[in-house]
This record gives sequence, structure tokens and C-alpha cells, in this order.
Amino acid sequence: MLNSIKHAGTEEVRYRALSDMLNEHLISMESLSEKFKDAILTHLLSATLHANDDEKAILLNLSSEVAASRNSEDLLEAVHAKLASFFDIEGLTIILHSAENDSYQFHEYEKERTPAGDIQLKVNRRHEHNLQLRPVINEMADALTDLSFDTAEFVERYPEVDLFKSWEAKGWQNFAAVTLKVSGETLGHLILHMFPHAVASLRINLLRGISAQLSVALSNIKMVEETMRRRNEMELLLAINTDIASVRGTDELARFIKDKFKQLLGCSHTMIAVRNNDGLTYSAFLLDEDARAKTHLSNLSARDSNKINGPVLNQARQTSIPLLFDLDELALQEYQPLYVKINRQLQQKTLLVIRLAKGEEVFGFWLIYFKDRDIITTGKLQLIQSLSLQLCISVANILANQEIKSREEEKGRLLKFSSAIAPVRDHKLLAKILKVQFQELFGIEDYVIHLFDRESQKCMPFLYDASQAGAEPDELADNLNTLMTFPESILDLITEIDSPVLYEVNDTCLTLLPGPMTADAQSDNARIGMFIQIGSEGIAVLSFLHPDFRRVKQQEVLLKSICSQLSIAISNILANEKVNQQLIEIDRYKHQLEEETIYLKEEIEVNQNYAEIIGESQVMQKTFRMVTQVASSDSTVLILGETGTGKELIARAIHNNSPRKNKLMVKVNCAALPANLIESELFGHEKGSFTGATERRLGKFELANNGTLFLDEIGEMPLELQVKLLRALQEKEIERVGGRGTIKVDVRIIAATNRDLEKEVDEGRFRSDLYYRLNIFPIELSALRDRKEDIPILATHFIHRYAKKTGRQITTLGSKALQEMVHYSWPGNIRELEHLIERSILLSTGPMLKNIHLPTNKPKGTAATSAGEIALKTIDENECDHILKILKYCQGRISGPGGAADILGVPPSTLNSKIKRLGIKKEHLI
Repeated sequence: MLNSIKHAGTEEVRYRALSDMLNEHLISMESLSEKFKDAILTHLLSATLHANDDEKAILLNLSSEVAASRNSEDLLEAVHAKLASFFDIEGLTIILHSAENDSYQFHEYEKERTPAGDIQLKVNRRHEHNLQLRPVINEMADALTDLSFDTAEFVERYPEVDLFKSWEAKGWQNFAAVTLKVSGETLGHLILHMFPHAVASLRINLLRGISAQLSVALSNIKMVEETMRRRNEMELLLAINTDIASVRGTDELARFIKDKFKQLLGCSHTMIAVRNNDGLTYSAFLLDEDARAKTHLSNLSARDSNKINGPVLNQARQTSIPLLFDLDELALQEYQPLYVKINRQLQQKTLLVIRLAKGEEVFGFWLIYFKDRDIITTGKLQLIQSLSLQLCISVANILANQEIKSREEEKGRLLKFSSAIAPVRDHKLLAKILKVQFQELFGIEDYVIHLFDRESQKCMPFLYDASQAGAEPDELADNLNTLMTFPESILDLITEIDSPVLYEVNDTCLTLLPGPMTADAQSDNARIGMFIQIGSEGIAVLSFLHPDFRRVKQQEVLLKSICSQLSIAISNILANEKVNQQLIEIDRYKHQLEEETIYLKEEIEVNQNYAEIIGESQVMQKTFRMVTQVASSDSTVLILGETGTGKELIARAIHNNSPRKNKLMVKVNCAALPANLIESELFGHEKGSFTGATERRLGKFELANNGTLFLDEIGEMPLELQVKLLRALQEKEIERVGGRGTIKVDVRIIAATNRDLEKEVDEGRFRSDLYYRLNIFPIELSALRDRKEDIPILATHFIHRYAKKTGRQITTLGSKALQEMVHYSWPGNIRELEHLIERSILLSTGPMLKNIHLPTNKPKGTAATSAGEIALKTIDENECDHILKILKYCQGRISGPGGAADILGVPPSTLNSKIKRLGIKKEHLI
């Protein structure tokens, strides 16, 4: 037991001793490791400092060679030489990105062994516009922390990219890539194709330093090249500006573009198109003289595809910068312009279009065609934009010169045309002159000018070439007097468009041509129409035949000027013919007026002389006083009295003593006019307001404006017209039949009637409101039987008048005749007295009027005859009964076949007069 204890104690002591020894060794090792660490760090720091100094020397040496490089090729070769000496590489690829056309420039450097065993440098340069490279290169640019890549991995990841396959085929298994950047702008990528064993020892800092120097050098060279490009471009533009200033015609400009622009731009050919006068289409202005598309020039202004609102030109018109279009893509669109079809056939790929404008006004387009889009850079687009400004000035000058020359020629033609037609006053002579002038100016084969009336839609041939149509003089005269209806569709087409219009000839159109021309027109299916206007009023339509409508459109300005001159000539001829016709009418009326002068003077004196109102009775003196009282005012006067009492004389006396005496007193007999014409007679009518209204006519209200209107027989006015008359009296304004507006009038109204208007109002035949409006100042004239004391002086007055008129020497009236006249009832009043005196003078043979042939006043009743008693009636009563029977038989119809007038054998107007005279009313027919 004791030994065991001793042994255990010994082992514990050993364990402690060993533990202490190990602790001492660990402490010694930790101290030694710190020393080794410091030694290693010191060695590494010394090596790093030595490497940094070496890299600095390398970069300093490289910077000297980079600074000596003047272009990118020299720079890249110098960089390749240094990289080949610094790194263990199989080859070198430098990818430069061009932002102008989004393309890549590849520079590949590889070593190649010659047949002699020597090793030489092989350089491969190429451009690619490959969109598939963009994601690959972007991936390499993003992986800045991992510069080493495996070629096989990229071949597997991007099998569609041939670049990596070519590297694998050359045995380039690994590559390191760094991005070339300056101020955030990516210039390209530097790629080192390394041996597998050299990847681990890649000096990354040195590679990045070299890439930084290369980036700065490339940026500087790029800036220098851009500066030189702009300087050369400016010198070029100045030279072009000097040369193009001397260009005066399209042929010179075409040669200039061919010699100066085509080689500079690298294009296949160009074309300049200018806008036509319609502003909607364009036509070719010039093409390259060697361009194959020139054979299609005749089509470039004849198709619908030349509209400016197409997808290409419409876009180019909106901006001043050049626009690029892929012809294959344009061919897929629904709208395909003709120039796209032509140039795709010529194997062109790209179309560049830029507008030609003066300020904001676009007048043309410059179209440039390329077979290769890759040669179009941003710098070239800027150059084209600058060249277009020079070209714009030249094209504008050429167009202005052509316009000036064209206008001078047009002025000469217009002067010649005007001189030829100015003295013409006969339409036949004008037709012959127009034939020659139209043929010389436009090549028109035949023409017709129709006089046109828009409202009636009627026209008639006025001028045409009778010799061309083979017409005889009589046939020409018949055609010139034939009215025809103009087709509305063709008329609207011609009159709404102020330019020549091409229309098809149909059967309706053939009727518009003179007979001999119809056969010729049937052989052609189209004619050209032009509206002839004087001012804004259309007077005629020109229709002619021409083989080329495009040529007519090109001469549109001249044609319009000719039509303007022609409108004046036609107006002069029409006016001259009208004047000649009026002179004939004037001469005829002159003779008639000479014969009527004496009678009219006498009538005027009688009708307008206040002193001609004969009468000394008390009732007449009272009438004179009332006339004097009302004459000076503008109040409405209503004259009442039996027929023949002199109502019109009293009306004239009121007018002649009023402030309106220097104006007209217009008379309207309401009983003498048909009911359907009274409104037109009073208020007037517009042209075309009803059948027969061939011209505008002023009504009696307008004629009597500021004067007096005498409405005789007002009681005969129809009820429907009484409303309009009342409105005219109250509002002092009227409206013509067919008119659209009211007309203010200032008219004094004097009305007269032999009817009892109060009774007419009670029986509903006269409006009460109109009666009260007229009955402001009534004057009632007494019948002759109520003022017999005036019969002697009235008889004496009429004896003197008709004795003088008939040439009889009768001065006195026998006492017996006077007594008979005093005792007679005079139902016809003064008018009956006047006519009996006139008849008695004609039947008298001596110097004294002894007998007055008064009507016999026999009592009505019966008379006994051998056949029995018969009723005794006057002639008027018998005539009244007969007319009533016929009217009842005809059911009140007066005019027309089978009417009362037709059965009685008298004119309708005569029958109407008899009906009114005999007092026949509608109620008598029931």
C-alpha cells in the first residue's frame, strides 16, 4: 500500500515537470513565430517595394512611348509590345467601342511562326456591328473583381458568339480582361490571352496601371481626331459654300452633288424632291445623272405614293435632323412609297432623309441611299446636316430663278392674250380667237364655255369652236339659245375646287355640249372643267379636252389668270349685247312716249291739282276743311264713299298738301289684283321666291318709302293678307316674299273703300283690329245726289274738258238738260256724270249741249205680252243672273279649261271685273 502511494506521487511529479517544460517550449515557439513573422513581413515589404518600384519604372517607360503615339494603331502596337514583355501571354485582344454607330472595333495580336522557324507578330483588325456581343462584354465589364476567365466556359455559355470559338480554336484557354475607362466613359476592353501557369502570377496592379495609361491615351487621340475632323469639315463646308454659290441650274447642281458629295458621304446616289403647289404631294427635282433610278423619274410625280403625308416624309418634315430608315422594314409596311420599291430593286439597304426648309416652311427633301449602314457615323450625320443647309440655299435659289422665269413667261403670254381679246365685242369673234390662244398656250383641242346661273341651275353654250365641231351658223345660233340643267354632282365638283377638275363624261354631260361636239366627246371618257369667276361671283364654266391632266395642273396659275381675263371679256360682251338691246328698247319706247306726252301731262295736272276738286256745297266745304286739317300730319286717313265720288282725288289732295308732297304717292287697287299677287305687289319679292320670280322686285311699301301709299278698295283685301298689312302698319317694317330679313319703311297710309266696313267687320269679312288701325281720321264723301247744287259747275267743267279734247265748239248747257240732270239720282255719282257729258258731246251737233242722254229709270215689275206676263230686268240684272248660273255650274271655278270664263268666252280678268262690278259674292253661289 505504501509503495503504491510512493509510486503515484512520483508520477505526479513527472507530469508536472513535463507540463512545465512544454509550457516553456510553447512560450519559446510563440516568441520565435513572432520573430519569423516580422522577418517574413520585412521580406515581403522589401519585395513589394521592389515590385512597386519596378512597376513604376515600367509604367513610366510606357508613358513615354504612349505619349509619342499619334494614332490609335501606333498606340496599340506599342502597348502590345510592352504587355508581351511584361506578361507571359499567348495573344492580345483590344476591343474599342464606337458610340457613334454602336459598333465594336477589334484589334487582335498573335505570334505566328514562319516557315523558316522565325516568330513574327500577326495583327487582325476588323469592325463588327453585332448586338450579340453587347451582353457578353457587359458581363466582363461588371466582373471587375475577377479578372481571369475561362474561354471554354464562355464558349459553352454563349455558343452563338463566334469570337470565343475563334479564341478556343487558337488554343487560348484563359484570358484576363480589364475595362478601359476615362471619366466614367467606357472606351473599350483590354484582354490578355494567358498561358495557364501564368494566370496565378498575374500582376494585376501593373495591368490596371497600363490600362489606365492606355485609356487616357485613347481618349486624347480620340479628341485630337474629333478636332481634326471638325476642322476638316469646316474647311470642306467653306469650300462647298464657295463652289455651290455659282450653281444656277438643276444640271449644274446634279453634277456638283455627284462630284463633291457622293465620294465624301460614301452613298450610292441621292435625290432631291420638292413640294408641289398643292402642298400635299411632291415631285422629283433632280437625280444623279448616273443613277439607275433615273429611268423611273416619270413615275415619281404621277402616283398616289408621292403624298407628303407618308410615313417617311411626314417624319422628316417634323424635324431638322437627318433620319435613317431601313428599306426592308419600310417594305413591310402597308404604305410603300414608289421610291422605296425602286431602290430596294437596286439593292439599297438604308435611306437617309433630311428636310429642306426656309425658316419653318418645308419646301423639299434630300434623300440619300446607302448600301452599307455601318459607314453612317454620328460625325457623318452632322456633316450631312451641315451640307443640307448649303444645299437648301442652292435649291431655293434655283426654284426662285425658275419661278421668276416662269412668271416672266406667263406675263408675256397674259399680255398677248389680253391684247388679243381686249377689243373683241362679239362672241363669235371671241370664240375664234380663243381657239387659237388655247391651242398655243395649253394645247387644248376643243373647248366649250357655258354661261351659268347658280340659282336656276341652268346653263347654255356661249362660246365654242364651231369649226372644230362642224356646226353650221344656224345650228350655232340654236345652241346658243338653248338652256339646259347643269348636273349637280359635276357642278359641285367644279365650283367648290378653285382649280382644274378632271371629270368623267356621261350621258348628262353630253347634253351640255353643242350637238356636233357630242360624237367627239363620246370617244373620250374625261374632260377638264374650270370655274370662271369675276370677283367672287361665278359667271361661266370652261370645259375642255386635254391629253395630259398633269400638264394642265402644272400650268394652273396661268390657266387661272387666263380665266380671270376671260371673265372680264365675257362680261364686256354680255354688257355690250345688253346695252345694244336696251338701246333698241329705248328707241321703241321713245316713240311711244312722244305720243303719250300730251295726254300724260294732262293726266298729271288733273290728278295732282287740288283745284281740280270741283264743289261749292256745304258738304264739300266741310270736306275741304278736313283735308286741310289732316294733310299736315302723318296720321292714317280712311276715305269712305260710294263709287265715283272722287276718293282718289281727295287722297291726292291730302298728299299734295302734306310734308311728303315731294315724294311719291303710290296707288294700289286691292280689288284689281289677284289674291295670290297682292302680297308680292305690296311687300315685293326676292328672285326665285316663286314660279315666275325671275328677278328681285320692290313692293309698293318700299316704293312709297318717305311718301304716301294709297290703298284703294281696301275692303276687297283677303283676310289672310290683312294680318300682314296690320303688322306692317304697326311695326313700320315689312318682309319681302322669300326674304330672310325685315325692312324698315316710313309710309303714310291713305285707304279708301265704297263698302260699309263696320258691317264687313260684323260679318267677319274684315278684321276689326285693322279697321280700328285705319279708322283714325275718316273722311266720308257725299254722293252727288246729296249735293245737287254742285251739278251745274261740275257739268260746265266736264263740257269744257271734253269739248276741247274732241274738238267741238260747245260752251253752254241747255236749261232743259240741266233740269234733267238735277232730277236724276246719279247712282254712279261724278264718274257717271263725266261719262254722260262725254257721250252727249260726241252725239251733239250744235254749240249748245241741249240733251243729256240719261238712262231711263223704269220701275221694275212685269209687262204684259201676247205670250203672257214676263219679268222686267235690266241688262246688268240679266247678266248677273247668267254669270251666277255659270259659276254655280262650274262650282265657282273661273279660269282654266271648263271654267266660267272659258264657257262665257271672255278672258278671266274681264269676268273678274264683271263679278266685282255686279256685286257677286261667294255666298251667292251657295
